[in-house]
Amino acid sequence: MNFRRILASIFATLLLSQVFSIVPFSAYGDGLTQENLPPASFGNRQAALFIKISPPILTKDTVGDTYVQLRLFDAKTNQAVPHTSYFISVWKDEKLLLRNLFHAHSGELTLKIVPTKMDVNDVLIYGDEVPQIPGAWTGFNDRVEVHAPVLLDSGLYHFEIKIFGIDYDQNIFADKDVKTFNSWLSVGDISNQKITFSGKSYDTSIISYYDRINNFKFDESKKSLSFSMPFNWDMKRIEGQNIFVHQEVRVPKAFKEFTDTTAYDGKVSGLPAVGRMLILDPYSIEGTSILHFLINKDDILKIAKTIPAGTKTMDFTVAPASTVAKNTFDVKFDSGAIAKVSYDSTLGAGDTIPLQISFFDPNGQLLKFVRHGFRIEDSSGKVLLENSGDDPQKPGILSTEGIDIQEFKFPSQGTYKITLIVISHGLDELTTYQGIGSSAFTIGKSGQASQPPTSDYQIPAWIKNNAKWWSEGTIGDSDFVSGIQYLIKQGIMKIPNTQSGTGTSQTIPSWIKNNAKWWSEGTIGDSDFVSGIQYLITQGIIKV
Repeated sequence: MNFRRILASIFATLLLSQVFSIVPFSAYGDGLTQENLPPASFGNRQAALFIKISPPILTKDTVGDTYVQLRLFDAKTNQAVPHTSYFISVWKDEKLLLRNLFHAHSGELTLKIVPTKMDVNDVLIYGDEVPQIPGAWTGFNDRVEVHAPVLLDSGLYHFEIKIFGIDYDQNIFADKDVKTFNSWLSVGDISNQKITFSGKSYDTSIISYYDRINNFKFDESKKSLSFSMPFNWDMKRIEGQNIFVHQEVRVPKAFKEFTDTTAYDGKVSGLPAVGRMLILDPYSIEGTSILHFLINKDDILKIAKTIPAGTKTMDFTVAPASTVAKNTFDVKFDSGAIAKVSYDSTLGAGDTIPLQISFFDPNGQLLKFVRHGFRIEDSSGKVLLENSGDDPQKPGILSTEGIDIQEFKFPSQGTYKITLIVISHGLDELTTYQGIGSSAFTIGKSGQASQPPTSDYQIPAWIKNNAKWWSEGTIGDSDFVSGIQYLIKQGIMKIPNTQSGTGTSQTIPSWIKNNAKWWSEGTIGDSDFVSGIQYLITQGIIKV
């Protein structure tokens, strides 16, 4: 979907929110704890299945509070399909753990799982049998308690859900009309470890949202953490599923030898974790640095082609790298949300520059599961890059941790403009902070750290009106130039000392006018506007 169309649709959503809502429809799959499965045809109706397991991570505090939730819903209206009969089978490590028939009068089924070590043939179900459907279980508010060897431990679970009937209790499908949904969902694991460095101990945690953590090690000489987890590298399995691996490494900031840096070197089974594969989050937990390994299906397929046959683990390593100075600027949204954009200050024109974009609410808390898009323009207003995700049915790039990294090679030195859109945030896709924001930034010469702008200038606020009128064509180039020239000579407008040029051309580049427009709108700061005036002086267009 075109970026401009997305902007238009978001504005429409904001204006018409009382009569229009976006139907939640997102796919997660292998490696996450919930999933919207693609629709199947039920007569002239398309219905999709939402499945969720909780908790996302098993601990001694959460193991007794475990659920499986199912919801068959109309893919167009998002309304639950009533009187749905679910035949549910669950496997882990190819071992059958549960196989029973359930019925939800509302269409939304909740299984309260009591994890119990027992044979699958001894599973206990506490509920009411449906008279019209022999062997089907239901309960008050469509909640049923199940004692089964399900969610006893962390790892990957395979759910097969067959829809036996919908719309009314007696409606039982013929075998050919039964629809089958398959989902692979993960329950995570927490591995608490104690690291010793230079005689001091630090409590560190590894949180896996995929499977159990094993083989944790800390190499004091390299300040390197390593660990592994079970993983099935079968190529056909990987190609046939939605799959995503997310690991968190939480290290206290008191361990300064590890956390006093903005850069880390990481690897996943030998593949360097670059760009958005390894993200630093110093914001979410006070006093803690969190490193996120975010490994998508393409990454996993790339690794699968290189690892030795018979490998049964996915291995992770991470160590601090040299601190990299960052340039940072804010993009503000009318909703009160803020995005912080940062990049390596030594990278410049011609380099591929990773832009890290972090989204925050008005209280400075990191927003999670943000769907967003972005556009980058040069100083002439030419669009160089725009990205709103690769799913035309669900616009937006999904940043699960609220931090995204996008790479772009800037063709030349100069001022650029980034526009961000926030579509939704949270697993329930809230639109509280939906909106658009823009900001300008400068790309310098490769290999030279960007210098902060000088502040030895003074610009009366009312000059913004002149800049706006000029950018809109209300006043001409010559009037704008002569006006600025007069204000500088009279000392009303002060700018840094600038060498006057001797050029004869009076043609003003379009990017100068764009700068004036953005400055008048508050998109860029005074220093960016001043740089445009200085350029006109160096070209001899403004004479002082």
